[in-house]
Order: sequence, then C-alpha cells, then structure tokens
Amino acid sequence: MADKNSPNIKEVIRECVKLDFIKPEDVPSIELYMDQVTTFMDKELSNTKRFDSDKTLTKTMINNYSKNDLLPPPNKKKYSKEHIYLLIYIYYLKNSLSIADIKHTLSPMIDTFCDSNDTSKMDAIYKAICDSSLGKYMDILKDIDNTHNYSKKVFKDFDGEEKEYLDKFAFMASLGYEIYLKKKLLEHMVDTYFVEEEAEKPQKEDKKPKEDKKTKKEKQTKKASKA
Repeated sequence: MADKNSPNIKEVIRECVKLDFIKPEDVPSIELYMDQVTTFMDKELSNTKRFDSDKTLTKTMINNYSKNDLLPPPNKKKYSKEHIYLLIYIYYLKNSLSIADIKHTLSPMIDTFCDSNDTSKMDAIYKAICDSSLGKYMDILKDIDNTHNYSKKVFKDFDGEEKEYLDKFAFMASLGYEIYLKKKLLEHMVDTYFVEEEAEKPQKEDKKPKEDKKTKKEKQTKKASKA
C-alpha cells in the first residue's frame, strides 16, 4: 500500500497535468547547429521529463527523423525555426503514434507549409496549436477530475487501505482506457486521411535493375551464336 505521507491524488493531478509547452516567442528565429537544438529542447522541455536522466532529444533521434523523412534536410548542418516546430510536434506525437504514422501525418505539412524563405505559415500554425491547447486546458483538467470522482464510486463495498488502493487502480484503469481509445482514434485518422494521400503521390520510377553476370553472359552467348 502507498505511504501515508504520499501526496493527495488531487495534488498529483495538479502537479502532473500542467500545460507545459514551448511558447511561440521562445522558439529561436536564427538557425541552430544540432548541439544547440538538443540543448534548447532539453532546457525548454525539462519539466515534461519523468526522470532527470531522461533526454528529450538526442543527435541520434534527429538523425533518425531526418533519415525517415520526418524533417526536411538541414541547411549546411543548421536547423531552422521550422525544424524546431516539427521536432516539438514529433516529441508529443511519438507518445501515441509510431514513427511511420508521424511521417504520414507531418508530410502534408512539410510539403505545403514549410518554406525556408518564409516561416510565416509555420509560425501561424504553431501559435494556433499553442492557443488551442491553452484554451482547452481547463476542460482537460475538469475531465480528469470527473474521471477521478467517478472512480471513487466504483468500489463502494470496500474501506480502509483496500478501498484507497482500489480507488487509485480504478482511476488509473479509466485513464488507461481513455488513452487507448484516443490512440486508436489517432491511428484510424492516420490510416483514413494521411496514408491514402501518401499513396496517391506520384512515386519515383525505380531504376532499371542491373543484370546479374549470369544473365549478361547468356545474352552475349546468344548474340555470338546468331553472328
């Protein structure tokens, strides 16, 4: 059972469910080298880490994102404000979606709105997302409170430490189920709206496969026999 000195569940909710994101005005306008990008992200998102030793972003992650086309290529090893925006989206989406799903989701944004000469569209999109999150914060907090209050009514026939444990378990199970449903919805949206769009894009023509030595030799033999 939990320690009697452990914080009240309401305190835990308020502590964990904080609206913590990188403000639009805090995103650097100048291009950054990879080391500067990882330092910036680690500093700005430090409060979102579960453990102090956790890394919000590493060089390996950035290289993998670039390799998997989640990011446009850097400009002479420098990353722009648009790269930072995309890395922030990836940071939050990867908790619910696979790298492949995130690629499908972000590809239309990269193709349509990313412009190294004019970041105004990406600026506007990021600001709108932040404003939307801020506007919904109290609703999200209220919804979690409602889930918690409901979970305390599930095990009415228990009392003492047993009920205290089961109340917490019911709360966690309810949250887990909500997360599961929202994750399924996210995946369904990717499959319905973005995977099909990716499939409709004109594919690059495959290069003509090289003939193996055996096939090449057989053709040369046929030509020689005809001659």
